[in-house]
Amino acid sequence: MIITQSIRQYISRLKADSRTAWIAFSWICFMFFFTYTDLLVALVSNDIAFASKFQELHIRSISLFVNFGLIIMLLFDYSAKNKNIHRAIVWAIVAGLVLSLSIYIHCCKAAIKAHSELIFPLNLDNFSIGLFVFLMILVFILKTFVEFSAPVTVSEGPGKNQ
Repeated sequence: MIITQSIRQYISRLKADSRTAWIAFSWICFMFFFTYTDLLVALVSNDIAFASKFQELHIRSISLFVNFGLIIMLLFDYSAKNKNIHRAIVWAIVAGLVLSLSIYIHCCKAAIKAHSELIFPLNLDNFSIGLFVFLMILVFILKTFVEFSAPVTVSEGPGKNQ
């Protein structure tokens, strides 16, 4: 119930401040374009399979560090803008780091076909792509929290000084 209320508040805040959603979406697109250019080429190419290119890219430890870097960069952005780091942000950062590590581990397991002995859904070949989608959604949410302006209380409204 509390989670549902929090999600509603977040969506309401995004609707009220749609500029933040566009900034976060644009930021994600640019970061994806410049960080995962090989994946974009595979996505639009008929010759390259996206799933195999994704796995090939994410079995390298540099991709793990890139994903960690995206999350940690957002933590720095948030802490530069806010005095206190909310507990939910800390847990979102931890979740992002765990997702990044999970993508790397699953891709390494899938590369040697050791994932097939795992339980469902871990045994799916493209499970790491689903994790990556969740990671990008989490990065979007974190970026929106970085970009949200401070809430204005009723006493600070424009009518007070008039």
